[in-house]
Amino acid sequence: MKLTDLLVVITTLGVAAVLALPVVAGSEEAEAHAVKATCVKVIDGDTIVVKCDKRQMTVELDGVDAPELGQPWGKEVRNFVREMVEGRALEVRIIEAGDGSGTARVLVAGQDLSRLLAERGLAWATAGGELQDLTEKARSAPCGLWLDAQPVPPWEFREGAA
Repeated sequence: MKLTDLLVVITTLGVAAVLALPVVAGSEEAEAHAVKATCVKVIDGDTIVVKCDKRQMTVELDGVDAPELGQPWGKEVRNFVREMVEGRALEVRIIEAGDGSGTARVLVAGQDLSRLLAERGLAWATAGGELQDLTEKARSAPCGLWLDAQPVPPWEFREGAA
């Protein structure tokens, strides 16, 4: 085996081990696990594609569910996310990883994207705690999608589309 082939194998195994770590680690370890990446594409308000060490991964933002593109606010939220992250260096804190995809908290310039979406009223919190509190504050203000009289949660929209 050539040295370059061996280095490719070692690098591939190293990246795979790093991305698989949160699946086997406890949640405290998983939240602490972070990789540096660049956003290469924004799919929608809560799904992006990142590149890390020549490997691409589709990342769903942890803790939030943004409107689907066919819903009111869907394209606006995607555009907000695009302006925040596309082409920029990110810190991706992997919560769960699979084959080419995963769930993560994404930090851009030190700001948690899930938190930004929740506090600006651009997504529903899917977990309790701080994000739920931020969603409730946005709803009370109201701001973002909470300006609509009765915004439809994306999970209900998806059920109706199925």
